Amino acid sequence: MKKKYTCFLLVFAFAAISSYGQRAPKIDLSMWKLSIPEGSQTTYAGQDLANYSSNIEIQRFMFNDNSERALVFYAYPSVKSKNSYTRTELKEQNSFGTEIGWTFREGAKLKTVIRMGTISKNDDKYPRVILVQMGSRLKEEQAEKVNANDNNLPPFLKIYWDNGKIKLRSKKAASLSITGSDLYKENSWVDDDGFAFKEKVDFDKFTLEINVTADRTVVTLNNGETKVYSGEDYRKWSQFENFFRTGCYLQSREAGAFANAKYFTLEVVH
Repeated sequence: MKKKYTCFLLVFAFAAISSYGQRAPKIDLSMWKLSIPEGSQTTYAGQDLANYSSNIEIQRFMFNDNSERALVFYAYPSVKSKNSYTRTELKEQNSFGTEIGWTFREGAKLKTVIRMGTISKNDDKYPRVILVQMGSRLKEEQAEKVNANDNNLPPFLKIYWDNGKIKLRSKKAASLSITGSDLYKENSWVDDDGFAFKEKVDFDKFTLEINVTADRTVVTLNNGETKVYSGEDYRKWSQFENFFRTGCYLQSREAGAFANAKYFTLEVVH
């Protein structure tokens, strides 16, 4: 009887583990680096990131929702980030676990299924949350030509959740007359007028796809409405390196503000 009972427990434990594994989100984190707002360590990659479910500090900001089989990113105004917005965010890496950079000509594609989770509200309005970005940087030789302190550039593209709508903001040249190494200077670029998809996603699941090619970037919501970036501004930016960021980047510093975003799938192809 004791053997049968022990066998039953083992079968039950195996079934429980298998069920947990089936419900956990199937998102490959091997090509990403995670940044969290606070902790003794705030950046994780490789095996440290792969073991996120057993890391208490990561679990405060990124964790599984097994009931929905989603990966949750949580952010709130951090004590350590008084003068900036707070993010819990993945940054694209290469297969060696180091910084990746690709040009428009090389191309890239990101596809993800997301749902906005719980979020604070103030004066009947939610704070904005950046979900996906196409980050950018100068190449080393470009930074040297203009004696830049670093090779950072503002993101070429930001994708927001804003009171239930998905909105985009991109960069354009401050003047199309700017050419050559002057384009390497950050003040040569300004925000465009922005774009909002007509469909309101609210707190429902939605699919977001970014397809980058040499002559255009196409952003698609739910396999329907699209926004295309192309033309002279696009060609001027095409000389820089780019990479994807995704997660929950809260655009509020108010006390008590918070947000979480749930990712069901996340795929990047080059």
